[in-house]
Amino acid sequence: MTQPIQHVTSNTCTHNPDATSADKRKTLRVDKKPRVLFLCDGQQGFSLIAQSVLNHKADSHYVAVSGFTGKVFNEEAACGTLRRYNIDCTSAHLKPLEEYAEEHVDFVVALTPSAVQSGKPFPAYDKFIPWDITSGGDVTEMAMIIKAINDQVNYFLSVYLYR
Repeated sequence: MTQPIQHVTSNTCTHNPDATSADKRKTLRVDKKPRVLFLCDGQQGFSLIAQSVLNHKADSHYVAVSGFTGKVFNEEAACGTLRRYNIDCTSAHLKPLEEYAEEHVDFVVALTPSAVQSGKPFPAYDKFIPWDITSGGDVTEMAMIIKAINDQVNYFLSVYLYR
């Protein structure tokens, strides 16, 4: 499991007792790479696909993690799809949205509208980015979904990589 929060004992970190817990989580982060939480409902495994594509393209620049709002996650569908494109698939950074509650991420990327309609609370974040990789329709062709995710990751990198 990722441990993005670590207490720092040096004098460079000031502790403000009036700071909110989100501010404290932000201050205590040791990892300097921005964290991106990809979020889906879990039915098709879209968040794991997006996480894996971002890791494949830019893991030296970002820490990609994935979450889901449903009761189950279809890891087999996600990893099976990624294997066809020779992209590593690991669920080491995959967990239900509730388990991110005490963490801070720089970006929350919701891959489908159903990912945010659960009403579950999000972790602290700096920027929310809604995607609709299904173009508002049903998921019929996984190759089209992979292309949509790849295109959106490329756009994300073109906008945020060098900021």
